[in-house]
Amino acid sequence: MNSAMPDSSSILRAEFNNNSTLLAYPNLTSPAVYFSGFMRPGAFTDPVEKRGLASFTTDMLMTGTKNLTFQKLHDKIESIGASLSIGTGHLSSTFFGQCLSEDLETIWNLLLEVLTQPSFTEKQFKRVRNQILTSIAVQNQDTAEMASQEFNRALYGAHPYANPSIGSAQSVAAIQLEDLRAFHKDNYGPDGLVMAFCGGIDPEKARQIFSRTLGNWQPGQKLSQAELPAFVPPTQAVRSHVALEDKAQSDVVIGVPAPKTLSRDFQVCSIGNTILGRYGMMGRIGKALREKNGLAYEVASYLGAGLGPTTWTIEAGVNPDNLEKAIDLLREELRKFINEPVTQNELEDVKAQALGRLPLSLESNAGIASMLVSIERYHYSLDHLKELPAIIESVSADEILDAAQRYWDLDKLIIASAGRAV
Repeated sequence: MNSAMPDSSSILRAEFNNNSTLLAYPNLTSPAVYFSGFMRPGAFTDPVEKRGLASFTTDMLMTGTKNLTFQKLHDKIESIGASLSIGTGHLSSTFFGQCLSEDLETIWNLLLEVLTQPSFTEKQFKRVRNQILTSIAVQNQDTAEMASQEFNRALYGAHPYANPSIGSAQSVAAIQLEDLRAFHKDNYGPDGLVMAFCGGIDPEKARQIFSRTLGNWQPGQKLSQAELPAFVPPTQAVRSHVALEDKAQSDVVIGVPAPKTLSRDFQVCSIGNTILGRYGMMGRIGKALREKNGLAYEVASYLGAGLGPTTWTIEAGVNPDNLEKAIDLLREELRKFINEPVTQNELEDVKAQALGRLPLSLESNAGIASMLVSIERYHYSLDHLKELPAIIESVSADEILDAAQRYWDLDKLIIASAGRAV
């Protein structure tokens, strides 16, 4: 891997006539390459009565194409020691994979075939639907998953982000094979597709390979242009619980809407969040719940990133008998967080940790590709990685306190839990 930080002088960014984009960074000492990216559509486009349609369609893509059966497709990928995966989030579908350098054109051609020529057979439809329904049934008995879903319903209300991208048992059962075919026809195309690549191929050669494969994908028709609805946050606190009896653990999610990922507030809150619940043994809340009081099996805080509305949450798994006591202690830690500046020692330690993690995150082809995806998704400068240390260093304790006070409104907390009835 190059010792220099990737920047505008070393990252190749190329746009193609079909409105796809490639970002490539070389690691010529590596015999392998890694790629990842995103494209339309996302789960927010699902019809209300058929939630899970986008995710179901994505799951079907790797079950075969018009030219390759399921077995032949996967045998072809495995025969070259490659991997290829596709998934769906709320806002977009994602793909990633790796292979030897000499097989890049082969795997990108396979990805193009999977995206453009899915077979959608009845046999695979029934198999995948049963897998999805089984996954939903398992999730419905998981206290952490149910607390998270209940939190999303309470926070997002009528917004599409209130619903899991996988859908519900009822909505998935309503999806028919023709729905998948129609959804694919109306929503899949190269417009807005982003590919990030890192590995043992010169970026210019990668550009040429992309231009012959995904960069040459021509849409067959004008695609649907769904827009993400506006999000209106709740105006008052919400406390909700999902009863799951005979569980040895209860899980709780406490949170608020997060700052926009592209804002200065996000960078400030990221440092603050590490102090609150990600630093050392899970930060201040870990010390309060685990070390001092022994109330939590696990506890951490999370600052969500994305182009849509995201969340800033604290999540904990506790003994059901200690659920309300744990919530009270977390409220108390939040009260301290919004009333007292973080200490200089905390701030300096977290900044040093963040600056130390940055080069570590770029030590692999996958780490570089992931960072390139973020640069493109969030419209950062190609020099973002060089600019980031100065941004981190500039965050002050006063800024963190001001942001904490603006986002953590203790009178509007969303609190959702799951486990034994309370």
